[in-house]
Amino acid sequence: MNSLIYLTTALLVLTKLLDVLSTLGRITHPDIETNPLARPVMQKIGVKAASWLVFAVAVAIIACSGFAALYGPFFYQVLFILLGIAISVIQAAVALNNHTGRTNPITSQIFRLHQALQRRL
Repeated sequence: MNSLIYLTTALLVLTKLLDVLSTLGRITHPDIETNPLARPVMQKIGVKAASWLVFAVAVAIIACSGFAALYGPFFYQVLFILLGIAISVIQAAVALNNHTGRTNPITSQIFRLHQALQRRL
């Protein structure tokens, strides 16, 4: 089970890195960012700094969660692996969208979520 946790951790970090790198290649101005929570941060500290800040926070969360899964009960381990794979798929879909400029079924749902958040903010 530990091997699956390590693999999931690596997958999460790798797909987040691809997400950040593709964001840096695509987003040239904060107004292009569709995430209404990330946009103000990008406006305040810049696209590059905000993207790397998100990566650092994500890696910290992944590390803490992976550690909890490694030393936690079996339920934590299974939950970490299942959620980690799902999150990795989403991050990979976002990276692909950023790279190609074409939406996919996952990113179209994310854009809807961003629009709903924007209406509430």
